[in-house]
Amino acid sequence: MSGLAFAQAPPPSVPMRFLATALAWGVVAGGGLAWHGEVALLSRWTPATLVLVHMFALGLLGNAMLGSLVQFLPVAAGSPLPCPRLVPGLHATFNLGLALLLATLATSSHVLAVPAAVLLGGSLALFASLAVVAVVRGSGLRVVREGIGLAVLALVATALLGLVLLAARTGWRAPAARGVVDMHAAFGVIGWTMGLLAAVGTVTLPMLQGTRAPPDVASRAWHIGLLLTLGVVAAVHLGALPAEAIRIAAWPFAAFAAAVFVLQARAPHRRNAMLRAFWRAGGTALLLAGVLSAGPGASVVVTGTLVLGVGLPLLVVGMAMEITGFLTWIALRQRAPRGVRVPGVGRLFDEAAKRRAFFAHVIACALLASATLVPPLARIAGGALILAYAVSLHALWRCWRLSARWQAHDPG
Repeated sequence: MSGLAFAQAPPPSVPMRFLATALAWGVVAGGGLAWHGEVALLSRWTPATLVLVHMFALGLLGNAMLGSLVQFLPVAAGSPLPCPRLVPGLHATFNLGLALLLATLATSSHVLAVPAAVLLGGSLALFASLAVVAVVRGSGLRVVREGIGLAVLALVATALLGLVLLAARTGWRAPAARGVVDMHAAFGVIGWTMGLLAAVGTVTLPMLQGTRAPPDVASRAWHIGLLLTLGVVAAVHLGALPAEAIRIAAWPFAAFAAAVFVLQARAPHRRNAMLRAFWRAGGTALLLAGVLSAGPGASVVVTGTLVLGVGLPLLVVGMAMEITGFLTWIALRQRAPRGVRVPGVGRLFDEAAKRRAFFAHVIACALLASATLVPPLARIAGGALILAYAVSLHALWRCWRLSARWQAHDPG
């Protein structure tokens, strides 16, 4: 863990609340699927589907990624967030705005749309502003900061397009064209989520999985490729390119998965077996989604489920558990009296708990993917998701609480 700026780390409880909230939203998403059943998986346009998509995209993935940035920017990228005291308030505002957005999508309420837009859009705009300032002022690896900066700009574009779509849905403006929805999804999933995962992964894969670091030229080629892909999506929407060109949007998923597989296979120092298993499973789902999306007649529901409901969550849950052990270790180092020995990160998170969580998620994800082809399985898949995310959330809580008990009772 050399080269990490622990002195610049925020209080561990700050990123922890994002990670715990992310898994809690996973439980809520499972409950939503169990409640609505196959209606949520029959079409991308039903209110139940829109709500479920945003539970995964903003509730689960959004919280996890914002929380990881809070920790990653100062510690690993040398880019402390300015005004760190604002972050807990941003966490609360973001999640309150998300809850109002979900209610708006479910009911098309004019009353809830405005506060949802103000709270959610405002919190994302402020967080993005702080992150951009941090990246510009930072002293960490330039290619990593470039990747984070591009991802944050994609987040801003996603939020702006989302506000346009929200205004259209609630009647404040004319209905938006289907292409705007596709652009919103592309900027959010490809630009923000995949962009940030790749940027952070260049540091966390070597640190946590023992792989070699990707060469800078490959990272910059990835940045350029994502920008060109988003440009193609926009050009298709504007009519400058034929509709078939949209299939190019499939390549980032396949390329990311392939890179993970290659880096893991050639890792000189393999570590954290369960984290590698989570990433292999998530990469497999992303690779399958990329292959299906590139072909003719691909089902948006199937590929979207593989990306938002299976692949990306598996990556995020695996990282959340590993980061929780890391945050607990930092908390112990900060609070333990001088001379008291702090246990290593590997001792703080029970490996058996990670294994239980992994198998619970694999089963739930298999059921969720199957439900896109056999809709009556939807309620069963929802129940399995509730269980999987509850198991993961309990494991996080046990790790965090056991560290406090160790400090109180272990004499060192």
